[in-house]
Amino acid sequence: MHSRGPHVGKSDHFTRRRFLGGGLGGAALAAGGLPFLSEGRAAEKTRPAAAKQAIVILLQGGCSHLDTWDLKPRASSEIRGEFQSISTSVPGYRVCEHLPLLAQRAHVYNVMRSVHHATPSHEAAIHWVLTGYNYPGANTSTKNRNDKPSMGSLVAKELGSPKPGLPPYVCIPDKGQLGDRVRYASADALGLAYDPFESGMPPADAKSSFRMPPNLSLSKSVDLRRVDHRLALLGELDQLPRALDTSGAMEGMDVFHRQALRMITSNATRDAFDLSKESTELRESYGNTRVGQEAVLARRLAEAGVPFTLVNFSINQEWDTHSNNFKTLKNTRLPEFDRAVSALLDDLRQRGMLDTTLVAVITEFGRTPKINGTAGRDHWSNVFSIVMAGGGLTSGQVIGTSNSHGEVPRDRPVHINEVLATIYHQLGVPTNRIHDGEDGRPVPVLHGGRAIPELIA
Repeated sequence: MHSRGPHVGKSDHFTRRRFLGGGLGGAALAAGGLPFLSEGRAAEKTRPAAAKQAIVILLQGGCSHLDTWDLKPRASSEIRGEFQSISTSVPGYRVCEHLPLLAQRAHVYNVMRSVHHATPSHEAAIHWVLTGYNYPGANTSTKNRNDKPSMGSLVAKELGSPKPGLPPYVCIPDKGQLGDRVRYASADALGLAYDPFESGMPPADAKSSFRMPPNLSLSKSVDLRRVDHRLALLGELDQLPRALDTSGAMEGMDVFHRQALRMITSNATRDAFDLSKESTELRESYGNTRVGQEAVLARRLAEAGVPFTLVNFSINQEWDTHSNNFKTLKNTRLPEFDRAVSALLDDLRQRGMLDTTLVAVITEFGRTPKINGTAGRDHWSNVFSIVMAGGGLTSGQVIGTSNSHGEVPRDRPVHINEVLATIYHQLGVPTNRIHDGEDGRPVPVLHGGRAIPELIA
């Protein structure tokens, strides 16, 4: 096993007190976590991108690291929990018994077991992992929209679409989280032109048809000639407000309208979303679940050339296991996830796409080491696990360890911004670039964090 730091036989020298009180845990993390990298990154601007597209899977609610990628079999039962560990294709590394398919493929991906950030709040943590920025006070009423652009929107701004009419950024099924009470996958100051295209809800099984996104079809009463006429009329009507506009909002609307028209008139775009073009056998290999069909759709979009696809495997905090943690994970969450992600990795490899498609499985935080009174685990951001594969990354590495109770990083701590920086790096997006928002504010791609060197091939 390729791992940074010892696994057993040494004391937990990276203590919780050191983590919470030292340079990693205090005000610096609360303010963003890492120094802004404004110099020394010019080489990134000309570096050829290793990945052409990224699929980022969000396990919304907070996936338990202790019951998936970072089991503690020697801990007491109140920490260890009910699950056994099984061996993987990486010698010496073991995962949860309910991830048997992914255990066989551990040599294909990398696991980071020492990821951390500074907030156990759903809202602020989701914002952080999707944007790279903390959002103190984030909530479902007054701060339920982005404070900074999402990673997908910045990729869309930087890379654009490789094909006319193809959206550069797609959310499956939509850009909402927490039951659509917050929307942190949006473009914020970058403007409407870089908001994600929403796929709509995929079917719940492999045989049902997928209702294509309504935005990809014209009303029967409107033909393309009438669309052209309406856009020309709209262009004439908005000349006056455009002359008065200094924010760039009108230009953003122009880009949005042009993209919408190209998408409506593009057969290639409609084909990318058309699950009926996949065989039932292949769709079943991903699982007769909504999660499985989301993964199939993500592969189709990557194959079509969409640079960034965010896949919400949760609709409303399904990984938020405050109670019945083990029953929920065993019966639904882990089997569905295991099959869908294993099939995705296999499918990408068989099509020769994995080398150019980065797949990341992220979650807003982990779960508490100590099991609570309702057989659940609560929020825990001090350490959690993230998986990354493909896109020119190395493979088969297990980076970092947590201490014996899974409370804090024991060695090789990885800040969440390092994960985002790695995704940007592989896509060829320089993280030191500054964009101008529609309101004139400067928008740094990332406030801090360097690509994880162990993963860069």
